Amino acid sequence: MPITTTSPSGVTVGHALRQARAAMGLTLKQVSESMGIAMSTISEIESGKRRISAVELYRFAKLYQRPISFFLEESETSASFAILMRAAGTASVSKETIINFHELSRSYRDLRKLLRAPEMPSPSDYSTSRLTTLGHAEELAEAERGSLGLNGQPIKDICDLLEGKRGIKIFHLPADPERFSGAFTYDEQLGACFLINSQHPKRRRTFTVAHEYAHCIAHRNQLAHIDTCPAFEIKNPRERFANAFAASFLMPKRAVNEVLGQLVFPQRSALTAEVLVHLAMYFGVSSEAMGWRLVSLRRLSLSRWRDLLSQQVPSSPTARLLGYRVEEEPPDTVPRQYKYLAYKAYEMKLISFEKLAELLQRNYYELREEFRQASQEGDE
Repeated sequence: MPITTTSPSGVTVGHALRQARAAMGLTLKQVSESMGIAMSTISEIESGKRRISAVELYRFAKLYQRPISFFLEESETSASFAILMRAAGTASVSKETIINFHELSRSYRDLRKLLRAPEMPSPSDYSTSRLTTLGHAEELAEAERGSLGLNGQPIKDICDLLEGKRGIKIFHLPADPERFSGAFTYDEQLGACFLINSQHPKRRRTFTVAHEYAHCIAHRNQLAHIDTCPAFEIKNPRERFANAFAASFLMPKRAVNEVLGQLVFPQRSALTAEVLVHLAMYFGVSSEAMGWRLVSLRRLSLSRWRDLLSQQVPSSPTARLLGYRVEEEPPDTVPRQYKYLAYKAYEMKLISFEKLAELLQRNYYELREEFRQASQEGDE
């Protein structure tokens, strides 16, 4: 949804209409029957031979689930999002969610252009390096941690880290928690964009972001990819690679062994549920991810891990007893930098309050009330 538009040509609108129809997987006949417009007329509109009225454009936008502004700008086809749209037809995430993800990514780009923000960094591309083994995944994760200056410290906020230092745009939208975890796209116009399922707990989302980051830097030539909710022992080589990278990136071997050495004594004593929960909370991951990492480092036997899982260890109550705060808050749909740019554009009177609410995907009246309360507090 671009911030500003100029009067578009019939060819521009027609091209965008054809893109949107293809993305939805609709034929001319299906659109004709739904709209009550002859197929020949739709074909003429899409080819730019016939001008479209405002009422017709509104109806097309509603059918294709796009904002009207999508059809009013000159833009090249986004191959990465086209891949996601095709996959969404048979995969675990809806087309509506992918469309929303696409629009948010476009809005981020448009906000940066509007405010003339400096260029964002770009993540490295190792997709031609033939990194395939789990050892390669560990080495790449260690190299990335070193490049990001993390040393052995746990990552406090992976979304802020990757947005600020790698220019990755990370959006959280609700989807089926049993069938979808995340997706990545890389687009020349929009850059690297991640979609994360907001229905999952924070520590699981953290692992998903790291998993998508592995795909983004090691499998960039895919352009786009959708991840379902597989087990850690998945057989797909690329998914195993991404899981191994995420585990090493979030739970580096040396740091895990150091913390574990402070908790388990003597060293040969059995690892308890309390130790597992403490490690998981320390590194900001789920207990399941931590257990899987300990198994891969041979610090926990597979049978012992299965015993802990079968006991259904109540990680949240245990974490509270250990002094951790585990209250869940829903994630923001958009990144912090995106919100800052939107507020800045409003403050500079470059966009209206209505546009601000639209960009933030907030209820207009609730956001207005928040502004009113903030203003009152500032006057006190």
